[in-house]
Amino acid sequence: MNMLDSRDAHGNLFDLLHISSPALPVGAFAYSQGLEYTLDAQWCENAQQIEQWIELILLHGLGQLDLPMYLRMYKTWQNKDYASLQNLNEELLAFRESKELYLEDIQVGSAYVQWHLGQDAARQTYIDELETPSVVAMASLAAVLSNIPVEMALQGFLWSWCENQITCACKALPMGQTQAQQVLQRLIPKMQQCVTQAFHVKDDEMGTGLFGLAMASSLHEFQYSRLFRS
Repeated sequence: MNMLDSRDAHGNLFDLLHISSPALPVGAFAYSQGLEYTLDAQWCENAQQIEQWIELILLHGLGQLDLPMYLRMYKTWQNKDYASLQNLNEELLAFRESKELYLEDIQVGSAYVQWHLGQDAARQTYIDELETPSVVAMASLAAVLSNIPVEMALQGFLWSWCENQITCACKALPMGQTQAQQVLQRLIPKMQQCVTQAFHVKDDEMGTGLFGLAMASSLHEFQYSRLFRS
């Protein structure tokens, strides 16, 4: 690797860390994606069960839908194929199985729009191509505009999601930071499996069947006391 390549690689890494940071002001930290209900209802009672819950959503949720969609949206942003982009965005939102999951996607997506415009007002020309931007659409746009290679971008997106779930579990269940980090570390091979899997999902194979997640998210809307938004 020459000096120029090295600078490019380091720049990509820092850009990836930037857009994957939990400090990014898009509000993802305010949502639990049903996890808070699973803890309240004691579907998950300890770190091991939380790890199993997250792993299932990783492999059968994000790996089968969000990441394959990310791949396709990344390419459509690159190719400026906005008609396909709009179709993909609408299809992804249609897969959200509860009102809570749908509203989270468009609300965080809207916050992501404001973050984009704060980086560069010229990004409005991209934003205008989507009527209701999803999180995946805005995250993939951030990666494209930062010249982050797509596999790195998927890894960052997935890490951010997992870290948010672990943080949620720490807030809603008495689980220490050390134990939480151990869970996160054990999930790393599953994250990479999820990324690899995404490259092999065909168009007609995209989708989820996570009934437990859909139920938890729906029931969370009526949970008496909540730390996280519905």
